Amino acid sequence: MRTLVLCITIAMLALGILGCQQAQETAEQAETEVEAVVEEVVEEAPLADPVCGMVVTAETEWTAEYEGVTFYFCSEACRDKFVEKPGEFLEALGEEVIGT
Repeated sequence: MRTLVLCITIAMLALGILGCQQAQETAEQAETEVEAVVEEVVEEAPLADPVCGMVVTAETEWTAEYEGVTFYFCSEACRDKFVEKPGEFLEALGEEVIGT
């Protein structure tokens, strides 16, 4: 009888461990799928040119880095204006976002 109880207990533990492992793998797979969807949405999301406000995408050829952030532009002219005075455009953008 003890042997039977021991075998049943071991089987239940093994199933529990396998179930936990399978749940972990499922969670990791779901997390990977969510990250892929988020990345795709971010890549395709419309962005605003900080100079003129025109909607652009991350695929535009005109970009500029400022303080570790990439900004996207509708034209070379807007990018050049931003590069000359980024603070001016970011301050105006901040006021627009905050609503002041």
